[in-house]
Amino acid sequence: MSVRAQTSAAGLELTVELERGDLLPGRLVAGVLRLVATADREIRGISAALVGTEHWQFERTEHSGTKAGYQTRTVTAREQLSLVPLALHGPARLARGEERVVPFEVPVPALGPATLEATVAGILWAFEVRIDIPGRPDVGLSVPVAVHQPTALLRAGVVRVGEFALFEGADAASGAARATLELDPVPLCLGAPAVARLTVAAPEANLQEIRLELRVHVEATVTSGKEEELTIGTWRVAGEGRFGGEAQALELPLAVPALRLPTIVLPHGRTAARLHLILARAFARDIHLVRDVALCTTTEI
Repeated sequence: MSVRAQTSAAGLELTVELERGDLLPGRLVAGVLRLVATADREIRGISAALVGTEHWQFERTEHSGTKAGYQTRTVTAREQLSLVPLALHGPARLARGEERVVPFEVPVPALGPATLEATVAGILWAFEVRIDIPGRPDVGLSVPVAVHQPTALLRAGVVRVGEFALFEGADAASGAARATLELDPVPLCLGAPAVARLTVAAPEANLQEIRLELRVHVEATVTSGKEEELTIGTWRVAGEGRFGGEAQALELPLAVPALRLPTIVLPHGRTAARLHLILARAFARDIHLVRDVALCTTTEI
């Protein structure tokens, strides 16, 4: 789906449209720039770039300046990825009412990194255009976009994933409980359907329910970096009743939510996804049978 943004300033009307807002690493994205002069205007040039802004949170302890002594506060740091700008137009003189239409293609970085929308760590992308005007502030326009995490990068080992995350089946154990957790497809694609096949053996017990939870752990990989665990999907496998004894085979369709929480490693952060098979017990600690999972956001590449 195409994305479009428009601004008007300094006697210029600027419109930028990209053919799609979900960008694929290593591919070109086409677009069109339209510039209309609402007054006679001279420009030095027009440049553009895909700009990624990473953020991460950490705790900083400082002296409060009071009798309380020291206090700890959460700090959010940001850093832009350094990308080479693309020249879209050279110097020009525009008469009032004159229009320039400039088609272009922008390369998306082959390794991303992909968009990550989380609180303690993440990265957001935008296509930014700047018009250099002599003697005046630049006219700028920003079009928010998202960079995908493709299946291919995860399978190629470019991104570090958990042990057995790229295996269809993985074994898990907790005490006397055992399970084989199979996923189809692997990696799991956020926003796409999937199937979980479970083989579970556990001592007989009365359970409140059996459920699956897909959790993503996000952490800022800096000194005193913060972390969070997000449960992004919950599926009920079985309700209240007696369970256990011989191994039982279960199958469950999964509607994986379309969130921007892929498996990723950033300069200052990372994520790790896990699937929890939970045997929920009353008046006792729940049994968690856990396997690593890799999460992509597209299967196009």
